[in-house]
Amino acid sequence: MSHIKQDFKHDLLVTKQIAREARTGFMPWIIWGVAASFYLYEFFARVAPSVMNETLENDFSMNATELGFVMGLYYLAYAPMQLIVGIALDRFGSRKLLSSAAIIAGVGCLAFALAQTTAILGLGRLMLGIGSSFAYVGAVYVATVWFPRRRLALIMGMTAALGTLGAALGQAPLEVAVHNFGWRPSMYTAAIGGLVIAILIWFTVPKRPNWFLKLAELENKESTANMFAGLHEVVSNGQTWLISIISLLLYVPISTFGALWGDAYISTSTGVSDEKAAWAMTMLFLGFAAGGPLLGWFSDKYNTRRMPMFLGGGLCAASMAMLLLASTLPFWLTVFFLILAGFFAGAQAITFAMSVEQHSTYCKATAVAFVNFFVMLGGFILQPLFGAMLDFTSKTDSYTAGDYRIALVVLPLCLALGTLLCRWVKETSTP
Repeated sequence: MSHIKQDFKHDLLVTKQIAREARTGFMPWIIWGVAASFYLYEFFARVAPSVMNETLENDFSMNATELGFVMGLYYLAYAPMQLIVGIALDRFGSRKLLSSAAIIAGVGCLAFALAQTTAILGLGRLMLGIGSSFAYVGAVYVATVWFPRRRLALIMGMTAALGTLGAALGQAPLEVAVHNFGWRPSMYTAAIGGLVIAILIWFTVPKRPNWFLKLAELENKESTANMFAGLHEVVSNGQTWLISIISLLLYVPISTFGALWGDAYISTSTGVSDEKAAWAMTMLFLGFAAGGPLLGWFSDKYNTRRMPMFLGGGLCAASMAMLLLASTLPFWLTVFFLILAGFFAGAQAITFAMSVEQHSTYCKATAVAFVNFFVMLGGFILQPLFGAMLDFTSKTDSYTAGDYRIALVVLPLCLALGTLLCRWVKETSTP
């Protein structure tokens, strides 16, 4: 028995040494960068309706509640898919799954562009949600394969940053494209982007290396008989549930305000043009793109997950609360608070590092997907809820700054609750 234990320890040490050597150099960055470009693309397509919501309401004769529901179908597909995505990635790897998913997302954009009825419009959003469901978890899974644990929070933040750069492109630049060429040609172009991303992934992202599979096997955790063993480990961990709820709540500035209703609120409350409001909302996403990596770097460097999450959530809640005063603030100050809200919301990316650190090698993608399930479920619930509150408070066919402000109160309250829940999260980072 002692010989067996010694052989096991020797094999484990050798495999870990091989993993350390493989996780150096520039190639891991290229592999991760290509995988993460899919997340950038899908985020662009996800938030694209935010700069065309009035046009869509007019073209398809919808009110705010109906528009919120149709756009929220993206999340209805995306959220439950997370439970499949994580298991599939842990089982089969990322190359084939990510390239196929990018094609599905592109077809979803094409259906959206071709739509003549709300049913086809919704179908396009559903297909985009199904394809996009692999993007973030796939990029994170690639990172867990090719990067050491000490860089996890940084890479999670950088992945989130790439996504929000895509969201930034889906604001002011897309607003210009829609204004000059129309929303349908803009979405045709987005559809082509899905095919390009699929080709890049296929030729750049390799199959999982043997040493990674060996590492999972030596941990004696991976079950070849039951592919749902990883999901069982994840759902039976109470901390993972808590982390998931916090992640959902800390993400509302992006999932609800940034993805659909922010442009209309800024233009209505400040009186600026739609184009100027889109540029202002771009600052929210650029703030998130900066905050994710920087707060992740801070978390890795000082071996703490809870503190940057607690500070980020609290300061984000304060910044979102200040946006309630947008109609009385100078426009530049409104933009400043948008940047701050985005920057401190970047602490949300750390929740994914915590989910990875909670679990074994064989179910890391499942753990990330479980958290992401809650995040996307939040978008599906809050987007139509925000629209329903607008319809409830509005006395006319158009929405006033006061109507938007009442609905907006929900967002800082969600952030405050998420920050409070950080009090009960266990620290997972280790030196």
